[in-house]
Amino acid sequence: MAEMNEKKGVVFPEKKIILLNGKTLDCFPVAKADEIEVKDDNFKLDTTRRYFALGKRHLKPMPPTPPDVEAQRELFINNAFYLLAHKERIISDSRMFLCPIAVQSGLMYTGTSGFTRPTLGLYLEWWENCAGAMRTDKDGRRGLVYYLGGSPLTGANSSKVIYEDGAREVINLSSFSDYWRPFIKINRRYNEAKYQYQAYTLQEVLDILKKKDARNMDFSLIIKDLFMSHEIYSLTKRVKQLTSECDEWREKYYDLALKFKEEKICAFYIEYKDLEAKSKAEIEQIKVQKKELKAALKRGQMDNIAYQRQLTPLNKRIKELELEMSHFKFKKIHEFFPNENMNFYKIEEFIKKKNEHESI
Repeated sequence: MAEMNEKKGVVFPEKKIILLNGKTLDCFPVAKADEIEVKDDNFKLDTTRRYFALGKRHLKPMPPTPPDVEAQRELFINNAFYLLAHKERIISDSRMFLCPIAVQSGLMYTGTSGFTRPTLGLYLEWWENCAGAMRTDKDGRRGLVYYLGGSPLTGANSSKVIYEDGAREVINLSSFSDYWRPFIKINRRYNEAKYQYQAYTLQEVLDILKKKDARNMDFSLIIKDLFMSHEIYSLTKRVKQLTSECDEWREKYYDLALKFKEEKICAFYIEYKDLEAKSKAEIEQIKVQKKELKAALKRGQMDNIAYQRQLTPLNKRIKELELEMSHFKFKKIHEFFPNENMNFYKIEEFIKKKNEHESI
């Protein structure tokens, strides 16, 4: 089981990594792994200012990408959907999972820190667990976000997506932090593993996968299924978020409505508590009478008919008192809030908070 270390983050068992879904993969140490220095991937201030811009406008020119790096970058982007279709195979082999990807994302102010040495497994886990990373546009085109670039403060961004037909597009992701935060979190999760364990090159991964593919195999159904599952995940997450926001605003509204009628609410609460105290006191007296009747029945001082004749009005009175309290609450609350779903629990919580505030 993975553990948390305040300085190192996630610490895995020796020669293993544990994926987000709980699956454990065996890893293969690189030669002289104990001599390799693991570089941290924590946020640092970007002094180059190369990422202090959006789109094509840079305050400082970006250095040219080496041809070999550009080729590796293109290899990943062009095969993104193919790799996604083989997700289950890839996340079953640590050498595929830790395969380095040559796409370098970055943020204003912090540059590439948090985004260094991304892996194939990172992208597969991020696409699955980040709502919107797998996206379908208004025309029904399925796309994968593969690059993140923008401001962590304002949320303005120029990110990039690759579509199933090979088309690419620069897009602005709403709620940008919902994308870059999980990307960085997953990336850092495997930071030490990237240095300590063996990993295939991307070309090696593709060669291994293609060897096991059936001839002319169509992956469109797999992709469609994955995107539908992700859409359900995203919508479920969105519904949960909206429900939470709705509940929060409803509570604020109720609090304001109660404050608006605070004087009447306080008078009603005092009146009800007085009625409740009197009713409960009478109910306790009736319960004592019921016990005495039960004892008299057991002693043979009365038969069952006489017992039931005296017990029935006592039970009836208890129900009348309970109904009277309930009816009083309902009538008053409906009188004060005829169109709101207000209840006595909210009123009682309001009174309790008010009294606590006044006692400070």
